[in-house]
Amino acid sequence: MGGPGELVADFSPGKGFPSVSVTGRKCGLMCAHCMGRHLCGMAPSEDPETLLEVAERVLRTGGEGMLLSGGSGKDGRVPLAPFASAIRRISNSGLLINAHPGVIGPKDASLLVSSGVSRFSVDVHQDPYVIGSVFNLPGPEVYEGTIDAILGAGGVPVPHLTAGLGDRDIAGSAELLVKKGIMHAVLLALVPTRGTPFENRGASEGDVTEAVGILSDMGISVTLGCMRDRSMRGLEMKCVEMGVRAIANMSRDTEGHLVSEGFRVKSFRRCCCFGSE
Repeated sequence: MGGPGELVADFSPGKGFPSVSVTGRKCGLMCAHCMGRHLCGMAPSEDPETLLEVAERVLRTGGEGMLLSGGSGKDGRVPLAPFASAIRRISNSGLLINAHPGVIGPKDASLLVSSGVSRFSVDVHQDPYVIGSVFNLPGPEVYEGTIDAILGAGGVPVPHLTAGLGDRDIAGSAELLVKKGIMHAVLLALVPTRGTPFENRGASEGDVTEAVGILSDMGISVTLGCMRDRSMRGLEMKCVEMGVRAIANMSRDTEGHLVSEGFRVKSFRRCCCFGSE
């Protein structure tokens, strides 16, 4: 589990690192697990001027940055390129920018990197059945192509894997990361979402710990990401026991238990993609 003094990082962004949707609540891809519902919790910023206003509020309140996301087109792309000039101004102001681009090609990846995007949250799936039936995309190659585009542009991809869609998807995704020399991943957990085919289906605690085990066995370090069912009260400690040393939105119960066990807990008010640097 670890010894006294070992650090466990807590990433709790809060209002100082808002999630922003450049498409508002609109999504053309309508993946089965979300169907646009998750966009409702993001700040809508459908034009560069509104995005700059959000950035100004973050600066005024002492925040650190923002996550840029949105709904995807039918090709899986989130339309971030039209916001490049605004992104450059935001980056120049000192704010950190994490982009969630969906599928992306070399041209747009280069544009976003040159505009100041310093992290790319990249969903990774490698089970063809899951990719087709849940994410409405053609196959595993779209994810490898996205990683290659970001790496080729000099960007930093931060892979996000999702527990609850089967071990084959996790294992195949892990193999892709190792092939690309990427030895860290954020692990999410499928959550039941009302009004979708996954309304009554979510990842179990066992699904998550199995995924941690698969990734760890392949030498990949894991951050427990923000999308997970908070009712699984013991999950965070089980992940720490398995070697996880970074948790998004750590519960106060976990923090107290870790401290009582001799761990050091340090909190960061930013997206976990930026690590504890």
